[in-house]
Order: sequence, then structure tokens, then C-alpha cells
Amino acid sequence: STPLYSSAASDVYKRQTMNIKLLLIALIIFLVSLTRILPHPPNFTPILALAIFGGAFLTNKRTALCIPVIAMFLSDLIIGFHSQIYAVYLCIIVLSLLGNMIEKRNILNLGIVGISGSLLFFIVTNFSVWLTDGLYPLNLTGLMQCYIMAIPFFHNTLISTFIFLAILFTGYSLIEKRFLKILN
Repeated sequence: STPLYSSAASDVYKRQTMNIKLLLIALIIFLVSLTRILPHPPNFTPILALAIFGGAFLTNKRTALCIPVIAMFLSDLIIGFHSQIYAVYLCIIVLSLLGNMIEKRNILNLGIVGISGSLLFFIVTNFSVWLTDGLYPLNLTGLMQCYIMAIPFFHNTLISTFIFLAILFTGYSLIEKRFLKILN
């Protein structure tokens, strides 16, 4: 009888801990996404890092996809929507999936996903700019011109992704350790 009770209590504890972790991760994502409202250099935002972070720590794939997209949408409600929103949201979804595929959360894997995610964002969003904004001729020369003109923005994307990945993953690990000490 005692082992059964102990197992049931353990299951309740695990569920409560998981619910608190989910709330903590969601809160971090929503709060950090609000930094988009603050003045910042072009493309220097936490959005790519948030998508990777959400994917890495939220075990339910639907939740991992939804929370970063919802956070982005809520901040877009405040700062306004733009013509490349579909390309950006697509990248957020793909990066959440990439984050979900990280098996070992270490510097090497985060670096690989950070670089890959930044490159993906650069390629997809600038292809969308070329295709839809009418700024460049719709030929190979126009596409190359679009990518060349976007290189300075890529610098900010890459740097901000690494900075925010470091802040999010380190910060969450420290909070999680402190939280587990409190519960035990």
C-alpha cells in the first residue's frame, strides 16, 4: 500500500513541477518577446532565440510551436504588422521544430542551431522581400541584389540570436536549479 501511495504522490509532484515549468517557460517567452517594443537596431530581436528556446524546452510540439508564435503575434499587435509576416512566422515555426530536435543542450548544438536558424531566416525572409515587395527585379540579378543589400541586417540577426540564446538558456537553467531547490 505504501509504494502505491508514494508512486501516486510522486506522479502528482511531477505533474505540478511540469506545469510550473511550462508556465515559467511561457512567461519567459512572453516577457522577452516584449523587448521588441523597445527601441533596437534593425533585426536585433530575441524572436529567433525564443523560437529555438521554446522548441528546446517545451516537450509538447504543439505547445512549442504555439507559444512563440502567439508571443510574436501579441507583440505585433502592439508594434504593427508588416508585409513579411508570413515568412517571419514560418521561420519561427521551423526554428521551434529545430529547437525541439536538440537532444543535448550544449554550446555546440545551440551554436549550430543558432547559425542555421539565422541563415534560414535570412534566406526565407529576403526571398519573400524579393518576391513580394517590388523593390527588386524578379530575376536572378534582382534576387542577388536583394540578398546583398540584406547582409548588414544578417549581422544583427546573428549577434542577437546568440546573445538571446545565451541569456535564455543560461537564465532558465539558473532559475530551474533555484526552483528545484525550493521544491525539495
